[in-house]
Amino acid sequence: MSPGSREIADSALVRRLNAARVLTALRAEPALSSSALVSRTDMARPTVLAAAQLLVRLGWATESGGGTGARGRPSRVFAFRADAGHVLGLDVGARTVRARLADLRGEVVARAARTVPDPRLPAAERLALVRECALGAVHEAGLAAHRLLAVCAGTSGPVDPDGAVHTRTGIPGFLGTGLRTALAEEFGPDVLVENDCNLAALAERRRGLAAGDGSDGPDGGDAGDGPEGDDTVCLLAGERLGVGAFVGGTLLRGAHNRARDLGFLALMPDAARDLPAGASPDDGIGALARAHGARLVAELADAGGRPAPGAPGAVLYGLAGGTPERVDAETVFAAVRAGDTAAPRLLDGMLAPAAHAVATLSMLLAPRLVVVSGAVAAAGDVLLEPLRRRVARLAPAVPRIAASPLRDEAVVTGAVCLALEHAEARYLTDLRPAPGC
Repeated sequence: MSPGSREIADSALVRRLNAARVLTALRAEPALSSSALVSRTDMARPTVLAAAQLLVRLGWATESGGGTGARGRPSRVFAFRADAGHVLGLDVGARTVRARLADLRGEVVARAARTVPDPRLPAAERLALVRECALGAVHEAGLAAHRLLAVCAGTSGPVDPDGAVHTRTGIPGFLGTGLRTALAEEFGPDVLVENDCNLAALAERRRGLAAGDGSDGPDGGDAGDGPEGDDTVCLLAGERLGVGAFVGGTLLRGAHNRARDLGFLALMPDAARDLPAGASPDDGIGALARAHGARLVAELADAGGRPAPGAPGAVLYGLAGGTPERVDAETVFAAVRAGDTAAPRLLDGMLAPAAHAVATLSMLLAPRLVVVSGAVAAAGDVLLEPLRRRVARLAPAVPRIAASPLRDEAVVTGAVCLALEHAEARYLTDLRPAPGC
């Protein structure tokens, strides 16, 4: 490279770095004046203005007048264009599909959901439902599928590099299904597929309980131990038990993205004890609540019908109308809240596998925070204290255990976060022009 060419390249790199610093400042605020940008970036005013104007030309920022600034100069106000691009997050579960379309600040601008009519739905029909749900959110926002900067789908099981799950998925008939390939046909090449538990953990790290600095958290941690979110286990515990974990601030993946497999629960007699027919020790708290509750109502019905008031299972039996098929997790949690005397039996059955998982992971990974995520997080008032007591009987030290504020939005929120990171790496880091600019 000739000296002149090197100078041009160096100059282009400096311009890009300066623009990136200004862009970072703009993304943190609704709008900033040129004077504020000078203060935030610690760069000279001409440099800031040149960088901001480059961002305007590329379509990532807007400029407007803001009156008179310091020393009587006209004030120029710049703002990040969060609507310069959009990303899509998907949660592909056994029973539901969720889609959230977000702008470049991660604010959701459109959403869609579909209920899977049968968890055993053939893979081709499930993929058609996923595409329908995704396009529903895109069309609600008035966008075209090919204009999205990135799409991320979360699904159950360890995801291979080809975007498919080949082992231990919680979705019947979905092994080997090319989820990335199917979505790329509609949305183009920027499609990611990730394990749903990893996405739930990422959501907690970015938007949930693990997002704070944690320097003096409720567990009494020392500021010298590092932020609480750096060492967090997220237990996705609705239909299946699954774990996503950050260790030292890094998402734990392992070889072939297969770390965190809870198959070891089948080797623990206490975790697998007294499971209802058809249940598995790696079923989630919600699934086990439904299974144990339905079994109890069936036992009472076989014994002669409605039990006497105050008898174990009487409240649950009444809430379910004496019909096992009407028992779901919410019904069981409502019965426990109402003081059903069968509560200890029900809680013991539904929490045993989760307690063994948390205790084992606490001894292996030493997290400072365990987040119970998924729809069952809404029952934290019922579940957390019994879970803590069970873990304390199994492990020498109990981390802080809390319910996720994201609840059933955790996976799809994490999918949006990962799609944003991908879009940022592809478009904003190298300052490519915004789509359509």
